[in-house]
Amino acid sequence: MSQRPQLRPIYRLLARVQRRERLAEALALIVRVALPAGLLLAAVAVISARALMTPMAWAWAASAPIPVVLAWAIFRPRSLRATARRVDGHYRLHDRLGNAIEFAEDEAAIPNEDPRTREIAELAIADGARAVDGLTAKPVIRLALPKPRVLDGLSLSLLLAALLLPQREPERLDHRILAQDSLPELETEGPRKGVDMTEAQANIKVLQGLEDSKEEAVARIAGEMLGVLEDLEKGEIDQATALERLDRLEQELAAAETDMEEQLEEDPWMLAEGMRELAEDLREHEIMDEVAEALAKSDAEEVEEELQKLMDKAEAEGGDLKKQLDDALAEMERSLARSAKENTGTEKAMEQAEREMKRQEKNPAEDPEEQEREMQRKKERLEELRRQHEREQKAREKLDQLQQLSRQSKGSSQSSGAKQKRQDAGKQLSKGASDATKKARQMKQLTEVRDSLDQAKQFVRRANQDSESKNRRKQQQQRFSKAAKGKKGKDGKPATMLVEGEVGDNPDGMMMGEGQEGQGEGEGDGQGEGQSQAMGQQPGAGVGPGIGEGSVEALGDPERTDVDVNNERVDAQQGKGQTRAEVIETASQEGFATESYKKVYRDYKSFAQSAMDSDELPEGQRTRVKRYFRMVQPQD
Repeated sequence: MSQRPQLRPIYRLLARVQRRERLAEALALIVRVALPAGLLLAAVAVISARALMTPMAWAWAASAPIPVVLAWAIFRPRSLRATARRVDGHYRLHDRLGNAIEFAEDEAAIPNEDPRTREIAELAIADGARAVDGLTAKPVIRLALPKPRVLDGLSLSLLLAALLLPQREPERLDHRILAQDSLPELETEGPRKGVDMTEAQANIKVLQGLEDSKEEAVARIAGEMLGVLEDLEKGEIDQATALERLDRLEQELAAAETDMEEQLEEDPWMLAEGMRELAEDLREHEIMDEVAEALAKSDAEEVEEELQKLMDKAEAEGGDLKKQLDDALAEMERSLARSAKENTGTEKAMEQAEREMKRQEKNPAEDPEEQEREMQRKKERLEELRRQHEREQKAREKLDQLQQLSRQSKGSSQSSGAKQKRQDAGKQLSKGASDATKKARQMKQLTEVRDSLDQAKQFVRRANQDSESKNRRKQQQQRFSKAAKGKKGKDGKPATMLVEGEVGDNPDGMMMGEGQEGQGEGEGDGQGEGQSQAMGQQPGAGVGPGIGEGSVEALGDPERTDVDVNNERVDAQQGKGQTRAEVIETASQEGFATESYKKVYRDYKSFAQSAMDSDELPEGQRTRVKRYFRMVQPQD
């Protein structure tokens, strides 16, 4: 800025013009920039406060654009020459003010040796100083509000729409919690972590028995399954992790089953059935109690040890002990002979499969692909039956061999040759019986592990899904137990009638009803599902015989005979009850049956095996039938 006194009016005019420029720019920026930006920020703050319950103080962020644009308008640098040119243009001074400013501020650029140029510059400066007289800044810069735009309307509409959003209600804590008062404890069965294992106890007991198995693979897999269930009970793993670990164990079990199948020569189920029947037959001989017990437990090592010890003792002592042993060996010989001759139906099924395959060849399907699939399926079925037949033949040969060894182990000749022959036969018999028991044990325990694994996976899948239903059933059982204790009758009369309701989700399905004396006779339906009603507090519908309506008192005059009335309490037994195998066995031995359960089971299984050999039975149904027979097999 030049220090010449004659230019001070020009600088004062330009300063006033620049102040109005800043004011006009600030006004325009506030309306065109700060206002729509502030409306958008306010809308965002309102939406966040209504939907996300953020502090409403965040709406103050809408005013942030105003100081920003004001600072820009105030502190942005401006050129005096540009302002002078603007004043010259407004008043049509033909750059008189601008020239004066330029010559005055660039005076050093005028050469001293050129007096003509310096005189012209002085004239321009003096002319500019004269031209500023009477000029004002107001006409140059007019202050006016900008017209509204579409963007301004959209911003305002968004804010109004945000204000119409409903306010989300915050979750209110209990006033007792806010007051730090102690809440009443809920009535529960006690602290519980993880999953309730009540329904899995039967499976856990089976796994605990398998964990002590002498088969390494069986013991390891059973132990790991117990570990999974224990971790699930403690809550250390969730349901998904438990299923993942059980899937890995299933893969290991499948590998063990494959190895077992590859090593099989004799049919293990036929050997198992033969050893089981042998154990039952030997129980009739007291001398064979230990051997029979070992056979029943499938303890191959103990079978060999006890049988060899018994034969050595009988050979050494002779007399009655030797005679008892010979009688037991004769019984063993007969039992093994029966088992070897048992018809499993595999040969008949194989012949049927061959006939069906030939029939398929003679009457092919119209579709070649369908014909090929049918032939392949029947061929695989025939090959499977042939392999099964071969294994059964080898199992029969094994049983025949044991039968011959039993015969050779008998005798009382004291000649060195005969005695040595009996001892060798006895050793081979002990070892053979142990080997057959071990093979039967391997397949049986692998099957038990498979069943336990399936049950464990099913239990984990449904864990915690029916907890509410269980609680309702427990409450219903408690009400039933309470009601079963009886209720004192009116005026010394017997206890009132118990009406059992519908077991299900209805908590009022079980209740006490009181009949009113002298109002009709009770009716009931003993077939299928009946409806039960009682005159009293509330009727209940249940499955089973209907109880009916009317008095629970005996018909007749109650005053004719003096009767002592006593209140009795009856506690019903609780539990799962007998297993199916126990029920069937009890009925066959003590009820209507004339045959032993093992005989009925063997014949029934043979018939079912023949039915399973039919191609009409799906593979999934075969598995269920096999599992059923394992469940109802005679218990030793």
